Amino acid sequence: MSHDREHPDDDRVFVRSNWGTNRYVYNARNPVGRVLIVGSLLFAAGGLYAMSHPDLFRGGWDGDDLRTAVTGATTQLSRERTGPGTDTGLYADILTQDIARHGQGPQDALTVTLASDPPESTIWYGGTEDADFSVRARGTDTAFCLHVHAVQRPKATGYDAVDFTVDDGSCPGETTGAP
Repeated sequence: MSHDREHPDDDRVFVRSNWGTNRYVYNARNPVGRVLIVGSLLFAAGGLYAMSHPDLFRGGWDGDDLRTAVTGATTQLSRERTGPGTDTGLYADILTQDIARHGQGPQDALTVTLASDPPESTIWYGGTEDADFSVRARGTDTAFCLHVHAVQRPKATGYDAVDFTVDDGSCPGETTGAP
């Protein structure tokens, strides 16, 4: 009986392992088996790369979407009369959440920071609270400066009016740095 092939297992994609186990392995003598071996190695290398770079698949923002989201969020916060108060860290979080809700980019790609001195509380004496917040997002060089102007009556629990001015670019005196 004559065989045209060197080895009887050349035509099978999977063969039994010769290393003392009874498992099936890719057959390196078969062209499809070689492709599967190389593909498995590339898949494993890609998986390790993706695990070591967690930001790889996180999206960013584009400038137009960030502009639309900032405009929508500030309009809503003005209507709701949500002002900065004395906890500007909490207000930065509120701004971040509302901007993310009005846009298409991920919330963790947004950076909203206080770019002015914290406002003094007007809850006891009434008056105005003013603060500037810088808005930046990963994926775009677009930046905005939000100036918040809130008016409150003495001993009132809410604000009478909250107005925003949105300027393109960094806030005055702010150091530029991408998130």
